Amino acid sequence: LSLVGSIAKDRASGRPTGRVSKRDWLDKALEVFTSSGVDAVRVVDLARQLNISKSGFYWHFRDRAELLEEMKLYWIDEFSRQFMDDVHAYEGPLRERLVSLIRAIRAKESGKLDLAFTSWAQTDPSVHDLVKRVRDMRIAFVKELLYTTGASDKELTSRAKLFVVYFSWSDVMFEPNAFELADEDLNTILDI
Repeated sequence: LSLVGSIAKDRASGRPTGRVSKRDWLDKALEVFTSSGVDAVRVVDLARQLNISKSGFYWHFRDRAELLEEMKLYWIDEFSRQFMDDVHAYEGPLRERLVSLIRAIRAKESGKLDLAFTSWAQTDPSVHDLVKRVRDMRIAFVKELLYTTGASDKELTSRAKLFVVYFSWSDVMFEPNAFELADEDLNTILDI
């Protein structure tokens, strides 16, 4: 997740002088969301962390509910659709395309945002449905990629599920030992 850019300050007063963009608000909200959960995403707290008045929030969002909807859209677009589009655009062999996908997932630390959404889904039925749709979309995508391997439909589904689960969550599960993931032999994992 990208972090919030710097905000210009008036030298005399130390107050912010520039506007905070919609993307700044969204980035800060996602940062708070992944570290502290959805209940911690509060306009007044985000404004304080951005060192700006909360009224600036309302230039970009009607209310907190709209911000939460934007967070959902961001997750779907940046952490699923964009990955899929990039893999479709890549014209290498299947294994190279899969390795490229794995590297993109890990580079964006996708698992942290996935974990936050999964946690939120435990208390919000609409988010629960969203998490299921995103999971199923990812599985169908990987299954489509693996189709050329000639495996049966049942085996393709199992392989796609394993791929999605391992590569979506390995950076969260093994974060304390992230150096192990950096040295992981992706080809061996793909063979398995």
